[in-house]
Amino acid sequence: MANKEELDLDVQQKPSGKKHLILYIVIALLVLAMAGMGAAFFLLKGKPAGEEEAVAEEHAAVKTAHYLALDKLVVNFSQGAPVRFMQVNLQVMSYDPEALKAMETHMPAIRNDILLLLGGQKYEEVSTPEGKERLRNSILEKVQHILDSHEKNRKVEAVYFTEFVMQ
Repeated sequence: MANKEELDLDVQQKPSGKKHLILYIVIALLVLAMAGMGAAFFLLKGKPAGEEEAVAEEHAAVKTAHYLALDKLVVNFSQGAPVRFMQVNLQVMSYDPEALKAMETHMPAIRNDILLLLGGQKYEEVSTPEGKERLRNSILEKVQHILDSHEKNRKVEAVYFTEFVMQ
């Protein structure tokens, strides 16, 4: 009889092994589900208010440059025996699109002052890189002066030579 009881016990333990396997699978699925929920929480949660403000300030700090191309300018140098010419194409850059609209409004005055400035240059001075840089800064000052006298709070940040030919 003792053998029968042992056999009965062995028979009853086999279904218990399947229960353990099912229990392990359920526990593993619960752990995976919790890990997935935790990952989703961290990935999908919004940024704290302080971080959102910092990101907004960074975006506000990034400015978009706007450009305006001026028509070709050709002047002659009156100094010296050989007649020399200078042909210049310029672009003006501003972070304020309204400044470029103001420039278009006052373009005749701007072109006049730039032509007078270019015509008064000496060939030897503007043939060097330093001379071109000084000329570029002088043009920027002229443009800004005209904008300041007609349009308040409009600023041009830079003037660029897109073509510069002397002969």
